[in-house]
Amino acid sequence: MTTSHLQELDNIDLADPSVWDDGVPYELFKRMQREAPAHFSPQNNAPGEGGFWSITRFDDVRAVSRDHRTFSSEKRGIFHLNDIAEGIPLDLQRMQLISMDPPRHDRLKALVIKEFTPEKIAGHDEHVKQIISDVLDSVADKERFDLVADVARPIPARVIGSLLGTPPEDDEKLVHWTNVFTAFEDPVIRAQWSDAGAIVTEIIEYVNHQLAERTDTASDSLVNTMLTAEVEGEKLTELEIATFFVLLMSAGNDSTRATYSATMLEILRNPELRKQLTENPDLIDAAVEEGLRCYPAFAFMARAATKDTELHGKTIKEGDRLLLWYLASNRDESVFENPDKFDITREGLADKHQAFGGRGKHFCLGANLARLELKLWIQQTLERFPDLELDGEPTRVRALFLNQYNSIPVRRKSMSRLREEKTKS
Repeated sequence: MTTSHLQELDNIDLADPSVWDDGVPYELFKRMQREAPAHFSPQNNAPGEGGFWSITRFDDVRAVSRDHRTFSSEKRGIFHLNDIAEGIPLDLQRMQLISMDPPRHDRLKALVIKEFTPEKIAGHDEHVKQIISDVLDSVADKERFDLVADVARPIPARVIGSLLGTPPEDDEKLVHWTNVFTAFEDPVIRAQWSDAGAIVTEIIEYVNHQLAERTDTASDSLVNTMLTAEVEGEKLTELEIATFFVLLMSAGNDSTRATYSATMLEILRNPELRKQLTENPDLIDAAVEEGLRCYPAFAFMARAATKDTELHGKTIKEGDRLLLWYLASNRDESVFENPDKFDITREGLADKHQAFGGRGKHFCLGANLARLELKLWIQQTLERFPDLELDGEPTRVRALFLNQYNSIPVRRKSMSRLREEKTKS
């Protein structure tokens, strides 16, 4: 725990990177839940932003999520418009579902929601299994590999790419675009960020090229759905299609990549948990839900007050930004017993945790796909690599919005023994 965590809560700025030097500040979040459930951070690293309120209790996150009239998604968007994120203008953010309010949000979401129903997603079962199998094949003969770079990045990239209708050879490019739009605070990613406008133009040109090459207008790819759809009697513009494309691509990549990596790390560090899941694969569904609770892919979502309002005795002024911290609400001790324990015996998790949002209008569109993907992915990993173990210290992405690892080095004990035997012979 860093020194800043021991300060008075009024003096703590959650936007200060040093608060996160040791990982997610779970103990600090617990203090905030108990002592300052509506906590203000001045955001000193971006004084022009005006700071933000942190909402950390489970019930408060749910209440704010469901009240779009008082707490708007589009008034200030998701991303801070500081010097790091300049070039992501608010008008551009408002073209994405996560930065829209009803009624336009509901109409746009309705365009693609039919592609994410449980019945529709179930039809992708065999296809997703094959994608996972192919990627695991690529590391099957390696003694050492990186669980994030070699496994966690390519699988969701191909799953969402196949739904969008993009070719496999473009997956790496799509992952790059995802990174610069959602993890731009990380120094490594920041080095790739030069001109947001140029990247947007590049994406628009890419999407238009994809559409121009498609002769089958009856295709059920998500891009074709956006191309033929109408909202309020008008077709989507090129920019609207491109930003919708980025949202689906980013959500499809970041969400399962993050939760798979963190859940597998939990399993690798917990031999008893691995034994439970190996001996009883039916428990993997529960492991998925507990992984989503403990390790939500996105640290928060943002809202802005549409009028002056009060919460826990604090006056939140019109226009103030609020961050709904899923990292905290999913570990609220008033809702989850022993919240920091990864416990697959918990009941009713699928209907309780907030990894997909606090319900309301912005409940995650791809929740069904994420659950299917994570279940098949964890199951195949455990079946094919029963001797997998850590081979170094994992490192995290340094970005406030994303809760994920950028490296988890692993090795296979059986491959190591085989190599030693060959050396001796």
